[in-house]
Amino acid sequence: MEYIGDGNWECPKCGRVIPFGESDDDDDGESLSVYDAALIWASNGKDEGYTFGYSEGELERALR
Repeated sequence: MEYIGDGNWECPKCGRVIPFGESDDDDDGESLSVYDAALIWASNGKDEGYTFGYSEGELERALR
């Protein structure tokens, strides 16, 4: 996923824009949940570029 600003992320493969969290102007410290990150990671072939700061172990456990 590529951060494109204003709280939005874009999938480099399909171009889909996905809003995660709040806009840049209203940063409340909220981050992507491990479950949501695991779904994105798995849908991208478990590519290490899509871990969003979680370990592969954490992502695997979230998928169970």
